[in-house]
Amino acid sequence: MTGRLTFASPLLVLALSVGWMAACFGIDYVYNPQLWGRVSAAPPTSVPLSLHFHHLRCKGCEDEIKKALGTLPWLRNASTTVRTGGDDTIAGNYAGWLDINVQDIPQIDFIALDQALRQEGYVASNIELGGLRHFRLEGKARHLCTTVDQKDCEPIPDVGTIKRGGRLAWLDSMTTDATNGAVLFHVRYQQPDQRIDVKELFAAMEDYGMYPYTLKVVATAEK
Repeated sequence: MTGRLTFASPLLVLALSVGWMAACFGIDYVYNPQLWGRVSAAPPTSVPLSLHFHHLRCKGCEDEIKKALGTLPWLRNASTTVRTGGDDTIAGNYAGWLDINVQDIPQIDFIALDQALRQEGYVASNIELGGLRHFRLEGKARHLCTTVDQKDCEPIPDVGTIKRGGRLAWLDSMTTDATNGAVLFHVRYQQPDQRIDVKELFAAMEDYGMYPYTLKVVATAEK
């Protein structure tokens, strides 16, 4: 024997609807605070850039690394500080962080940075950027495959494909502009103490087999 079905009263339905709506607004407020701001904060005048090297504190290595960085106009007069922590402090370990204060934000080019270091025989194991809350990275590629008006072409993978677990947790989405050969990497809204590691993006681009010739920071408002 089947019991009588009892339906929710209009008052209960209303209460549940209001409750779920409040929960959704709360989640959106936490994860997308930039959408709730009435006034967009102006970008900072400088940002912290931290490079980790396994040979930073070896004799002569710091000077050679600074020499390489000095070939980039936007780092030529930047102030730097050497920092160690964690395993870097173990005896016989000469690794460390080079903290740089970058003032010319629009000129930051991570590809040029990587190439300048490699010219001197160095590779940063981490390239961390902070200080910006809402920004994106713009990569320019000499060849960009697109399925628009073109057959037999493998498009750039979606964000879920290139993230691979915990990698690129800071990446929100990607868009492409085939006309200008540009790929835009939209960064999740950052808290003041958060940083992104651009080396994670380097690894993802190498996995896919596409490497831009520039990768710049864009902190201006999107049109």
